[in-house]
Amino acid sequence: MTDWRFGLDDEEAFEAAARRLRDAFAATTEGADLGWVAEQVLEFKWSYLDGDLGRWSPDDVVEILLELYPRKVVLEGGDERQVIRGFAALLRYLGETDVLDDAASANGLARGVEDLAGVFVDAMADETRWGTGKRLVGAMANDGVDVTDQAATGEWIQRFNRRSFAERDMTLGPSLTGQLGGMLLGAMPAVRRAPRETLAAAAADTVWWRRVSQLVEYVGAGRPLTDRGNLRIADGKALVSLLDTADRFDPEVAGKVFKTRSTAALSEVDLTYRLAVEAGLLSVDGRRVGPGRNAEQFLGDRLDGWYALFLCLLQRVGPVQHRWTGDNYGWGWYAEDLDAQLPMLLTDLYRAQAPAALDEMAGGAWERLLDTYDLDDVPADKLDFHRGLVARAVRYAMVRLFELGVVELTEDAQQDPGDVLRGEVRLGELGRYATQRLISRSAEAPILGALAECDATDLLKRAADLPESLARDEIDGWIADHRPDGLRELVAAMVSADDTGRGLAFRALLRIGPDAADAVNRLADDEQLRHYYTLWRVDTLIAKPDETAASSPEEFIRLLHAVLDIWGANALSAWVAPTAGPDGVDAMLDQCWRVRCTETGPVLAAIGSHHADKAVAKAARKSLFRYNSSRNP
Repeated sequence: MTDWRFGLDDEEAFEAAARRLRDAFAATTEGADLGWVAEQVLEFKWSYLDGDLGRWSPDDVVEILLELYPRKVVLEGGDERQVIRGFAALLRYLGETDVLDDAASANGLARGVEDLAGVFVDAMADETRWGTGKRLVGAMANDGVDVTDQAATGEWIQRFNRRSFAERDMTLGPSLTGQLGGMLLGAMPAVRRAPRETLAAAAADTVWWRRVSQLVEYVGAGRPLTDRGNLRIADGKALVSLLDTADRFDPEVAGKVFKTRSTAALSEVDLTYRLAVEAGLLSVDGRRVGPGRNAEQFLGDRLDGWYALFLCLLQRVGPVQHRWTGDNYGWGWYAEDLDAQLPMLLTDLYRAQAPAALDEMAGGAWERLLDTYDLDDVPADKLDFHRGLVARAVRYAMVRLFELGVVELTEDAQQDPGDVLRGEVRLGELGRYATQRLISRSAEAPILGALAECDATDLLKRAADLPESLARDEIDGWIADHRPDGLRELVAAMVSADDTGRGLAFRALLRIGPDAADAVNRLADDEQLRHYYTLWRVDTLIAKPDETAASSPEEFIRLLHAVLDIWGANALSAWVAPTAGPDGVDAMLDQCWRVRCTETGPVLAAIGSHHADKAVAKAARKSLFRYNSSRNP
């Protein structure tokens, strides 16, 4: 029996087997003109699934139709039906020719394909499922480019790369470097972002922004480049001093002088140049470099310009990949993968909102590389050597991010000779700004202060729609920014707020405590809110001993409803007796059924179900029964 299982290393054997199956299937009545579908489906099975052409499952069908096709394949209008027809026919053919281990399953699998026809059409049209390559091909087609013409596609890609980041995002869709998505990222903490002008000033003071700005000024209207597109040696010598880099010309190592023949060997000068070009601050035209398309915009808006450098360092240049440019010994084999991990490391710092040890970062990066590469046969001493290279590379990358202002050093951190950090790092203000902006493309990463410009009424209205922890932080921040008038405005806004907004405001006043007394005193004269005033005085420990005693059953109900609203039913046990007054709980509950207000039913029901004293709970239920009976004779 033929073995139809192929590993990724069996490329030639798979292609030969797939070609035989495709041609034989296309020669059948059902497969006529559908050989291209068979070829795509078999390729997916080998490249992305388990590579076993003789074993198919419903999960394989679903993944091919609803994940791989939408992400990878551009179809002409109407070809979706051809895919469904060809895939179903192929499965039946594999069953009939005994390719399938379980030939009896062929018809069921084929019917499963046909049942997904409508969903498949919708999935192919859902742009959120498209991969980057498909988006680019679609954009080329929309621009009238023949995607089979290599020269035409090359010119289109060059034009595409000259577009702004926002324009490229419109084509490629929001994504997070390192293939992190919202589901993987999970919930992110809300953070308070520094004012834009503060961030812009910090950005302009970073090493790499200063260097790039100085380089753009140095280039001026334009300067010549070498045949390989590098800065000239004479310019490199001038820039080492101007940019204050650690680069050395003609370095001497172990008594041997290594002649500097290209500015590509001047690591920091070259990185400055690469970042400036990638960010569009400089533009290369043949053998000349001049001002770039984004020079005026980014030099005028330093924060956006700095963020462009951040993206270029992470997504295009890669600090570790740049470090290993011209790697003659293969010691930088991990560089691309390690650079792809940097957004994940920044995301971890953002999520934790706390420092992280560089040793732990390096260890995690190494473990992820071991998951990617099969290094079982590498001798232990060599493996240790490469582990050390990776650890040093992580620290090197953090140096670049430190110089860009993304991370800060904790008190115990230090920078050793050779630009290697040790100890712990944390995100700085710029790092929180950049990481939040990056994460927010794929996941919820809330920013505190989004309601800072609201008036008090709108603040409570909008905060009521937020998660409680975020609403709390927003209101506390708003109060801090608007004191002392903000407290009085917040109290006034409680009158028109809904129950949720009122509760949020009241708990904020409780967190402030007695310092909010001047503003809270206004509640005492408000018929609707004066019971919250009493509750606030009790909870802040400034109430008199008998202040909670109700003068009537209605006062009893309204005060306890305020407790129920703010602290919930379990808190009522501690309030019932003091609020009932000198006549006692039984006497008060015996009268409560007569109180005709919307709060009566909920209060009596809560006491009846939650009070710790069974006798009190029973009395409350009895009063509730009489209240309900009197309303429905």
